[in-house]
Amino acid sequence: MPPRPALSARDRAARSRLLKLLASAQPLARAGLVTMARVCGKAGCRCAAGDKHVSLYLAARLGRQRQMIYIPADLEDQARALVETGRRVEELLEQISQSSLERLVARKERRRLERKPRR
Repeated sequence: MPPRPALSARDRAARSRLLKLLASAQPLARAGLVTMARVCGKAGCRCAAGDKHVSLYLAARLGRQRQMIYIPADLEDQARALVETGRRVEELLEQISQSSLERLVARKERRRLERKPRR
């Protein structure tokens, strides 16, 4: 990794934001929120007429298995915060990763151009 001053201002800012976010110890999850509308099957229920029951689920990987975790209405804000923090962390990691790969490719290209052609 190049010394910090060798990084662009954008890269330094992304790394600083990522470190601050992780140091804040905010809970995070690599997951997504899914809203489902279902029919319960009871004959006299409103959903039988088309007004389905709407509920929120957290789509997450637990171990190696993907699961849908029901989120009660009173935990919806917490679930949204988990997902948003996770999304921000992934976004910053992607930005840092892309910059690092671009620097590596540029370094490789400079080396290729600096080499003298063999005869």
